[in-house]
Amino acid sequence: MKREVKKTVSGEFSRGCFSDYIRERVSFMLYLLPAVCLLFIWWLCDLPWQPAVYLLLVLAVLSSVLIFSDYSKYVKKRRLLELYASQAEAGIFSPEEKSRGLEGAWAQLARGWQQKYEQEKENGREERERSSKYYTLWSHQIKTPVAAMHLLLQEEELDRRSMEQELWKAEQYVDMALQYQRLDKNGRDLVLKEYPLSSLVKKAVKNMASVLIYNKTAIHLEDMTAAVLTDEKWFLFVLEQLLGNAVKYTAKDGSGSIRIYTKESGGGAFLVVEDNGIGIRPEDIPRVFEWGYTGYNGRREKRSTGIGLFLCRRTMDMLGQTIAIESEEGKGTRVLLGISRNRFDIE
Repeated sequence: MKREVKKTVSGEFSRGCFSDYIRERVSFMLYLLPAVCLLFIWWLCDLPWQPAVYLLLVLAVLSSVLIFSDYSKYVKKRRLLELYASQAEAGIFSPEEKSRGLEGAWAQLARGWQQKYEQEKENGREERERSSKYYTLWSHQIKTPVAAMHLLLQEEELDRRSMEQELWKAEQYVDMALQYQRLDKNGRDLVLKEYPLSSLVKKAVKNMASVLIYNKTAIHLEDMTAAVLTDEKWFLFVLEQLLGNAVKYTAKDGSGSIRIYTKESGGGAFLVVEDNGIGIRPEDIPRVFEWGYTGYNGRREKRSTGIGLFLCRRTMDMLGQTIAIESEEGKGTRVLLGISRNRFDIE
């Protein structure tokens, strides 16, 4: 590929190279003025012309050698730049390994651009693949609550609670898709304010009330006096995702419960969402925040997308806060949200 690009550049090399060279070197012509002045003085003094002619010949030879050398370097630089330009258009870059000096600096600069371009292209490709997989999965998942609602509507007596449950599932999928798109904006819609933590928790619980009631899941809120500097919409999204997960993996016979409280640990404050559900296997815990990872519970229950916790981690990173999970299989799970503002740059 490199040879083909070089051949193309050689064939299309500008014929106006020499005229460009002359135009760029006009200032160097001023160095001829001393020679002209010398000839003028020679003429005024009526000196013999033989030495002057000899001197002019020597200067002409030296000047020709210097000009030829400089022009050769100029041509090489022009060819090198046109080569890099052609390679950039072709999406490749193969710098001259032996280039030094200014050419080497150009090569290094172009190599840096090429590496950045390749990295951005690879990141874009991965993001497109991930988005394609997500929306393919999403299109299949959204059919489940829609089909369930369709069946419920065909019954003689409408089961409103079941309908609300399926509607909540559909809303969850739609909200998750919207948040997935917004996360790509890198926090451009953040509105940071200080909120009483208890008010945010109560609002999230209120939004999830129908789901908690339908699944007979008890919820216990402890006194929370702390305040948190965050974005209300995004923080509520995380809380509702965590509550939804807790409901999903706790018993539906009335024994399931969720406890929300704050604690201090390691010099930081945390909001803890704890349930008494089925827990998470130890080998799955390090990967629960990975995109698309469902783990043993997700494969067994067939109710996990592997996207929710990934979005929670992305959201908390964007907010400048932390999220961590502690779990014991068969006993329950604790999710710890760091609500301290140890790190965040406001520009």
